[in-house]
Amino acid sequence: MIQLIVSFLILWSPETGRTTCLSYTDPDPADYNAPSGIPVLMYHHVSDPVNGYYGVSTGRLRMDLQLLDEAGFFLITPEDIENGLMQVPLDRRPVMLTFDDGWQDNFNFIVRGNTVEIDPMCAVSILEDYCDEHPEFGRGATFFISWDKIPFGQEEFVLEKFNLLLDMGYSIGNHTNMHADFMVLPRTKWENSVITPMIKFHRRLGLRTSEIFAMAYPGGRFPKGVGAEEYLAGFRFMEREAVRIGFLANGSVSSLGRLLDSPEGWFRIGRLDMSQYSVRQLLGWRNIMTTGQRDDLHYQLRPRIP
Repeated sequence: MIQLIVSFLILWSPETGRTTCLSYTDPDPADYNAPSGIPVLMYHHVSDPVNGYYGVSTGRLRMDLQLLDEAGFFLITPEDIENGLMQVPLDRRPVMLTFDDGWQDNFNFIVRGNTVEIDPMCAVSILEDYCDEHPEFGRGATFFISWDKIPFGQEEFVLEKFNLLLDMGYSIGNHTNMHADFMVLPRTKWENSVITPMIKFHRRLGLRTSEIFAMAYPGGRFPKGVGAEEYLAGFRFMEREAVRIGFLANGSVSSLGRLLDSPEGWFRIGRLDMSQYSVRQLLGWRNIMTTGQRDDLHYQLRPRIP
């Protein structure tokens, strides 16, 4: 009986009115009063009908884009965070969209005879269509690839899809080799879990592999207080840091300025699973939207030199 009560309290908090997944760690309440949090939204499947517990419909993705645009947000990628958000207009708020695992409905090709075209119902096409029609919204998203499956589901098109994503201004991230949770994976196996995907990326992207430096932790968790961030930062590929920025899935939107003041903060950026949250809900949070003018709505983050 006690276990059921605890689970309910985790699922719904009367203080915030938020719901969270049982696997999440509830964020620090102080984050909700922090200056201008930068939301990072996490999607998995995007399809009709909705595919699984973590999926959303194509209509839902389109509506999320519209609501974020109308609220004054601007799409960013991990590169923009490292560059101090220099590309974000001063009258816009930064937001990052991420897609985990590399499912085929994220980026699908349709073959008709001798022609190949992007599936108009896949996530990339929905993003492209909306951003073409609303250039003030910017353009960009990050696709975190886990190599426990064929990236985007079509073996013959993996190389083309990777290069096309980068050409279009999107970002590719590392979601490990076999999608193993760092909370249970022995530390002696971390390097293989991180570097093996980089080798696989390099076979298809060559020197463009240097554009892949962001990590999304499988299960959304990463050990805290045990030097895990410093250990991860020490992994090298092609004489560069294999991981320079890491993303959780902990249901939080916190002040990036505060996070990035410490080296560990670069590896602990929170995300919201959009199968559990809504943009309308997000817009009611105090550190996202406010009434009146606030000077800190656009962070002047210091550029980070890798």
